[in-house]
Amino acid sequence: MAGDERVIDYLREARADELALARTLKSHIATAPRGDYRSGLQGYLRETRGHARRVHNRLDELGAREGSLRSGARALREAGGGVLALGRRPLKAVATERKLLRGAQFGCATEGLVIATYTALEMVAGRSGDQATARLAAEIRAEEQRMLEWLRHEIVKLTDPFIREELDEQDRWAEHGEVSTDDVQRALSRAKRDHADRL
Repeated sequence: MAGDERVIDYLREARADELALARTLKSHIATAPRGDYRSGLQGYLRETRGHARRVHNRLDELGAREGSLRSGARALREAGGGVLALGRRPLKAVATERKLLRGAQFGCATEGLVIATYTALEMVAGRSGDQATARLAAEIRAEEQRMLEWLRHEIVKLTDPFIREELDEQDRWAEHGEVSTDDVQRALSRAKRDHADRL
């Protein structure tokens, strides 16, 4: 396959991934309670739609029509292992926090697929001499990696209510853009001490 055709195939796959992710995010937002997490998901949805537009525009610039590739994100969603599968169960059967945690976990899995697609696109485009597409893939990949880190942070907060309180009080995410393993360990230690003091 010629280099340019491979670039177009990866662009089509990336766009399909973004569109599948946007549909999933809309469903997850609909079930999330109002608050920081829901606001974060809404920002994530805006960014995802922006990525789909940017990739679509690049396909137009290359003179490529829409393709029929099935995205990895769509395949994962249709396998039933995520937010939409939870949405088919009775609402009373799943606690809100459990749904949020499962949604964040599914988001991490989906982000892994999307990041892999953009990594491959960047490499193939660079090797074929399409520097504009390689730059686009690198920019979007960096944004997807930032979103993956946000989701990982939310998973930590959703996993343990004691940790959540500590991380909310000293939320280094907003200040530094990440939560380190040391931050989580310190929060766990403080939460254990506080819990023991309450008993």
